Amino acid sequence: MLLESVATALNLRATPGGAIIGELRNGDLAEWDRIEKEWIQVKVQTGHCAGMSGAVRRKWLIQHYATAPKLAAVDRKKAADIIRRYSVEFDGVHYSLGTKAKSWEELKARGSVDCSGWVYLLSRQILAEYGLETKPGLLYTYSDEQITNIGKNTEAIIAGHYLKKEHFVPGTLIGIDFKEYSWDRGRPLDIDHITMVGQDDHGLFISQSSSSGGGVNTVPLDKWLNSQAQLIALGRVHLVDLLAVA
Repeated sequence: MLLESVATALNLRATPGGAIIGELRNGDLAEWDRIEKEWIQVKVQTGHCAGMSGAVRRKWLIQHYATAPKLAAVDRKKAADIIRRYSVEFDGVHYSLGTKAKSWEELKARGSVDCSGWVYLLSRQILAEYGLETKPGLLYTYSDEQITNIGKNTEAIIAGHYLKKEHFVPGTLIGIDFKEYSWDRGRPLDIDHITMVGQDDHGLFISQSSSSGGGVNTVPLDKWLNSQAQLIALGRVHLVDLLAVA
């Protein structure tokens, strides 16, 4: 699989964190072994370092597409209804980093959940509704790994200039790298927040559990896209399609 640099100048190192032996510039392509980790081994395919191999930080590379990426061709009405219904029902749930529940009943009793815990419950409900069976570890984990796990399963993580408004539909998950926190170092994409797209009578929205929103809340998609436009352009917003899971 080819990855594409989104950095102005990305150091190519002999070993992870080691001596600099070259650089990838914005748009340069590199082949990798698809093992998701903070530092990955690549062979540069284009640019002035073409043919060289070395280590780079994964977060500065997005998946390259020869043609415009597409989502699964499925009816998303059931997914939209699940996200709408549970976002309303659990509107009073508070945010708590590192807090998860394995069922809606547990969440109701606990009264708090973090972003990945909220996405886990919604995703599990949607997968069951669509008859898509997955291993529990695919989603019962933290935000960055939720995106990379689904991306590995579906062979698609859409980011940077490939990510368009039409990709934000019910049943898609969005991971965001707001900044480098001490607690998220070591993650491949440095993702520190995850959300899900839903839809109701008013249109598309983002469903999330966030500290800034006080817990489970929804934000109109257009408003959310405007607020995250810079991060999207920088390749720090990553979308995967839950309904494309094999």
